[in-house]
Amino acid sequence: ARVASAAMVGEDVAEPASAVADAAVDATDPDDVLRYSRALIAAPSENPGGTEDEAADVAVGILTDLGADIRVVRSDEERPSVVARIGSGERPRLAWNGHLDTVPTGDLSTWSSGPFEGAVVDGRLVGRGACDMKGPIASALAAVAGLRRAGLQLAGTLDLHLVADEELAGVHGTRVLRDRELLDQDAALVGEPSEMQIALAERGGAWVTAVAHGKAAHGSQPDRGINAILAMSRFLLRLSEVLPERVHPLVGAPTVNVAIVAGGSAPNVVPDRCEVEIDRRTLPGEEDPEEVLAPFRRLVEDLVAERPDTSIEISLKDWTEAAETTGDSAIAAIVREAIAAETGSPPPFVGFTGITDARFYINDAGIPTVIAGPGSLSHAHTADESIGVDEMVAAARAYARIFVGFLGTR
Repeated sequence: ARVASAAMVGEDVAEPASAVADAAVDATDPDDVLRYSRALIAAPSENPGGTEDEAADVAVGILTDLGADIRVVRSDEERPSVVARIGSGERPRLAWNGHLDTVPTGDLSTWSSGPFEGAVVDGRLVGRGACDMKGPIASALAAVAGLRRAGLQLAGTLDLHLVADEELAGVHGTRVLRDRELLDQDAALVGEPSEMQIALAERGGAWVTAVAHGKAAHGSQPDRGINAILAMSRFLLRLSEVLPERVHPLVGAPTVNVAIVAGGSAPNVVPDRCEVEIDRRTLPGEEDPEEVLAPFRRLVEDLVAERPDTSIEISLKDWTEAAETTGDSAIAAIVREAIAAETGSPPPFVGFTGITDARFYINDAGIPTVIAGPGSLSHAHTADESIGVDEMVAAARAYARIFVGFLGTR
């Protein structure tokens, strides 16, 4: 059978796309979803603290069995991203992006089962990366397996980008693919956990460093010193003042979070230094680095006016652009229709509060891109991270429809 793809407008077709998509969906096996996701979870890929090599090896093994054309792209630091091509090699071309790295497991005593065991409890798969985002990757792989099992050949090309380092800004992952000119598809789908709603916008991030300087003194004579920790405390208690009064229709208001605090040298010494790392989330199209840093510096000026011995330096450690696309693209329409076919109603267009690799496709490559994946951010980065098995299966079925709908078959 040959069915229409997003690039085959006006051509005669031998069979309706919906019938072929149904065949792909019927051939999607829930056992594939669970087997693939558990194999990926069993391959630790904590970031920071590890590499993605084991998880990349698992993905390569699965994709080899699925007949994909595979390439492992390594950053200068040897972090691996798996680039796999399925289909004709012709246009249209669709990228599906998911990251192989996870956040660290944290305190193992807070987990009810081993974070790499992939236990299934009350219908939910538990493990580090289950939700963010080895489960969604398994759904995409199971969709490809369903196409193969149904004997369908894509008329266009599916490029799977299973990347490194997304959790720490994608420097060694999708950005490497961008720099190697591998982001040249007609559309992209990022499978981050969105509860299978369609995210068209995502926040950016400013990682701000604040350093308070004081004067050391003997702990029994604090009046002879200047306590840098107390100065920083006064700063942090007023940190909400750095946020502008803005609200984006999809991602909401900007946020600020104190993430890391370090200060002092010994219990009997007045601390002369305190350093804080701050996560300030930004809105699409509305904020630039200088605009974000300015209220931090104004706050310091206010504190100095109140207490002239205050000394706090503000600097920008890292900047990640926010991103936004429109809902009138072909990929947005096809994703919405495919999810509606599985859930019974069209999913809403929403915003994604986290930072994803979608920004590389949208901002840098100008590729129409949406975010849609199983699972919820409320379960990500937590002890006992989990995702519903049924959610992954439904996503696999939807992805099969999307791949057929956008790329067509022949």
